[in-house]
Amino acid sequence: MLRVAVLATLLASVVAERIGIIHMHGVMEGYGQHHNFKKFVEQRTGLPVHLVDAYNWAASITPMVHQVKDILPRVQEIAAQYDKVIAIGYSQGGLIWRGMIESWDDHNVEMFISLASPQHGVYGSPPLAENFIPFLDWYSRTTIYKAIYSFLSQLVSVFNYYRDPTHYQMYLHKCKFFPYLNNELGEVAEKERQKTNFLRVNKLVLIGGSDEDIIDPWQSTLFGFYSEQGFEGEVLPMEETMLYQEDLFGLKTMHTRGDVVRCQYDGITHLQFRDHQDMMNTCIMPALEQYV
Repeated sequence: MLRVAVLATLLASVVAERIGIIHMHGVMEGYGQHHNFKKFVEQRTGLPVHLVDAYNWAASITPMVHQVKDILPRVQEIAAQYDKVIAIGYSQGGLIWRGMIESWDDHNVEMFISLASPQHGVYGSPPLAENFIPFLDWYSRTTIYKAIYSFLSQLVSVFNYYRDPTHYQMYLHKCKFFPYLNNELGEVAEKERQKTNFLRVNKLVLIGGSDEDIIDPWQSTLFGFYSEQGFEGEVLPMEETMLYQEDLFGLKTMHTRGDVVRCQYDGITHLQFRDHQDMMNTCIMPALEQYV
């Protein structure tokens, strides 16, 4: 009888848990572009989806450091309503979410779903843009890094996570966001704090696909990236990258404990990852089903 009572109490506590989803949009778009995503998930799970109304459209190119710092209190206010939060970040929003998680002590983020987000950064130029600007591919392979790592360019968010493996020292010196997000730079105590906060997340879901037409390499969505030789080398899977092998912010630890899920969904473009229904049924719904 006692066992039954204890079990009933435990089940009641699980049922009573308040769980909410907080979704951060990408660059050069607004939160309104994700209402279809919100409707789809809410109808199938019953979980509330909060679309973060911040840094929409032109404001989304504000430097990443400022966005993370300013959006975090707004997200914390929403998260305070729940026992557990599921963080979803689309495109640039996935990097904003990782920045918030690493900066947020004792957070209640249960799961982090990174949706078509360049978690290992970008290099070169967007494949889609190369179709319209013939010389862009050549430029990206030669001297574009000089422009991107300039003071003025670093005032634009999308250049804050440009990671040129062939000019690594310049990247470390000029980029004021991504090397710190990855714990490639920073004070020892701050690195440990960020790593602790990242590892507080119980599950990381990475979603991307080979027909990605904005992020180069597309494998960055799954934490893969170019080798030190850049375009002359190969794209390494997550397990062979420096960020993973040196476990700088806890990715290897999280993967070793079995809490990293990679879902590769091919056949759709970057924008289609916003709310493609079969993709969501394949990659997102399985991750959420335990909370339904």
